[in-house]
Amino acid sequence: MSEPVSIIILNHNGKKYLNDCLSSVLDQSYQDFEIVFFDNNSVDGSIDFVREKFRGERIKIVESKTNLGFAGGNNEALKYVNHDLVVLLNNDTVTDKEWLSQLVKAMYTGNTIASSYVITEGINPKYYETNGSVSYVMYNVMNIFERIEDEFYPNGCSVAFRMSEILVPFDSDYFFYGDDLYMGLKARFMGLRIKFVKDSIVKHKGGGTISGSIMKTFYQERNRMLNLYLFFSFFFILRISPLIFITNVARIIQSVFTSRTSFHGIVKAHFWLYFHIPSIIRKRNELKKSKRVHESEVISFMTSKLLNDEQAAYKFINRISYFYSRIAGIKPIEYYQKRTNRQ
Repeated sequence: MSEPVSIIILNHNGKKYLNDCLSSVLDQSYQDFEIVFFDNNSVDGSIDFVREKFRGERIKIVESKTNLGFAGGNNEALKYVNHDLVVLLNNDTVTDKEWLSQLVKAMYTGNTIASSYVITEGINPKYYETNGSVSYVMYNVMNIFERIEDEFYPNGCSVAFRMSEILVPFDSDYFFYGDDLYMGLKARFMGLRIKFVKDSIVKHKGGGTISGSIMKTFYQERNRMLNLYLFFSFFFILRISPLIFITNVARIIQSVFTSRTSFHGIVKAHFWLYFHIPSIIRKRNELKKSKRVHESEVISFMTSKLLNDEQAAYKFINRISYFYSRIAGIKPIEYYQKRTNRQ
């Protein structure tokens, strides 16, 4: 069965990637699709390049007068699609010939979000052995699931969904960073399945933002905490408050002694959260209307680990975190894995 697909490719000054990306999409074995090329106010000649290089192809060009970011740009681009089944694809990617056919196949059952196997340059291959999950404080932790086909939330680099099921996938205020986790949390609380499609392969250039910049750190920290505050109960947040405090202190110390994060970005993020409490409460109430699943079920797919198990000290910290979570009455994925292994 062939189902028409709308592929959204968001672009901001990504001209150098567009020939490889668009050529690989147009060369798919699955051909029942349209491309919505949404440009976030580029100044590098991206639009002229697409018009000249891909003249006559089925590419609808939409120009934004401002940069709406990843979240806002994709939300706006959805207004121009013609089909219910939508695929979001980063512009700095090259897709395998069967990329789209495998994504569409994974969507046949409905009530599903499907995510591709995204191979990003510079990522250690060991992190592709199994998929990761997210910690209580909304950090990614790698190699958590015991089966390769399981994942906690979709990779926003290449993800398929139906608008009729997820409705608006992102909060446009996120701009960028943490938006794919927002989508995954929204989907899980709605009771949607999230599938990892290993045969849908995408090669991703990745990165590009200056490490430790104020803007990058601000969005990373603010959106990380927003994902926690918007979706989870105040009781859960209270139970993990010691972990929140420890994590925030560690991030501040890191920002002082290394260039990986910006101290000013962290401070700015926390001030933003404080001064936008009414907005956060309003967003919480809106999201509550679509929830169909209790948070304990969502937490059962999350990890108690705070860090990736790369050093002995990190493993020790993770053991303490698991011990604390059990004292606090929280049952993360490790709890259920331990029970399964005993049987």
